[in-house]
Amino acid sequence: MKIYLVGGAVRDSLLNIPFEEKDWVVVGSSPEELSEQGYMPVGSQFPVFLHPRTKEEYALARTERKSGRGHKGFIFYTDSSVTLEEDLIRRDITINAIAQDADGNLIDPYQGQRDINAKKIRKVSNAFKEDPLRVYRVCRFVAKLHHLGFTIEEETLNSMKEIVLSGELETLPKERIWMETIKALNCESPDKYFKTLRACGALETQMQEDSLDIESLAIIQNKTKNTEMRWAALLSNTKKIKDVNNEFFAPKSFVQISEVYKHLTLFMSDLNFNPNKILDLLQTTDAFRRPERFMIADNTFKLITSSKVEIDWSKLLSDLSTLRPSTKTKKGNEIAQDLKEKRLEVINKFVN
Repeated sequence: MKIYLVGGAVRDSLLNIPFEEKDWVVVGSSPEELSEQGYMPVGSQFPVFLHPRTKEEYALARTERKSGRGHKGFIFYTDSSVTLEEDLIRRDITINAIAQDADGNLIDPYQGQRDINAKKIRKVSNAFKEDPLRVYRVCRFVAKLHHLGFTIEEETLNSMKEIVLSGELETLPKERIWMETIKALNCESPDKYFKTLRACGALETQMQEDSLDIESLAIIQNKTKNTEMRWAALLSNTKKIKDVNNEFFAPKSFVQISEVYKHLTLFMSDLNFNPNKILDLLQTTDAFRRPERFMIADNTFKLITSSKVEIDWSKLLSDLSTLRPSTKTKKGNEIAQDLKEKRLEVINKFVN
C-alpha cells in the first residue's frame, strides 16, 4: 500500500499559496485493509475513508466510466491493481493532477508543473467533458489564480463550451453550483468566475437574462472580502433579483442583503430625499428591526459609488430607534399613525 498527497495541497504548495485541506490517494490497497487499520468509510459513490486521527480524506485509487447524465453519472472501479497514473488522468486540470509521495517526490505524469510555470489552466484529458460540474470548477480556478497570471488554455475553454451545448449543465443540482460560486466569491478575482461563465455560455444557460453587474463586483472585490457585499454588488442591476438568487441557490442572508442593496441603490439614484420616501425605504427594507443588514448594504453602496451625497444612515436609525408611540387613549391604527408622524418629524429634521 502506498499513500500520496494529491490535488489542491500539492498545487498550492508549488504556488506558495496557503492551504488547509489535504487529500490523499491510496494505491494498492482495499476497503477491508483500510478498515482494519482504523480508517472510517464515508460516502456511497466510491470508497473514501477518514484517517482515524487527522480525519483527512483518503480515497482508494479508482478509474471511472461515464454511465449517465450529470456529474454523478459514473461507474467507479477500485482495485489494488489501479495505478496512480490511472487515477490522476481522470482529474479535471493538470495542475490538480500532481501527486507527492511520502519522501516529498512529485509524480507528475500529465505535466502539471509545466502548466504551473506557463500559468495555464489545461484539462488533463478528453474525459474532462464527461463531468458538467467541471465548467464551474474551472471558472472558480480562474477566479483563484487570475491574480497570479493564469489563463485558460483555448482547447479547454472549447471543451467547456461543448459541455454547455450538450445540455448537461441543467442536470447539476443548484446546491452544487452555489458551492462553487461561494468559493469563487472568496477568491482574489471573483469577477473572473462570472466572466468565464459568460465566455463559455454557461450564464446564458442558467439565467434567462444575463444582468449581472460584473463591473461593480470588480470594483468592490478590491475593497472588501465580504462575500455578501460582493454578491449584492453583482446583482445591483438585476431586475428579477429573486429569480437570480433562486437559480444560484443563494442562502437567505445573501438574498436579503442583495434585495436591501437593490432598494437602496434605486432610492439613491432618484436623489429625492422626501421624508416619506425615506421612511418607506426604511420600512420596506425592515431597517428598524434589522439595521445591521441595512448598514451592510449602505457600506456596499459607498464602496462602489462616488456619489457626493452621503447619508448617515447609522445616525438616523439610531435616532429613530428611541421613538415610541403614545398609548394614551389611542388604539390600533392610531398608535401606528402616531409613531409614523414622530418618525417623519425626526427624518424631516435630519434631512434639513
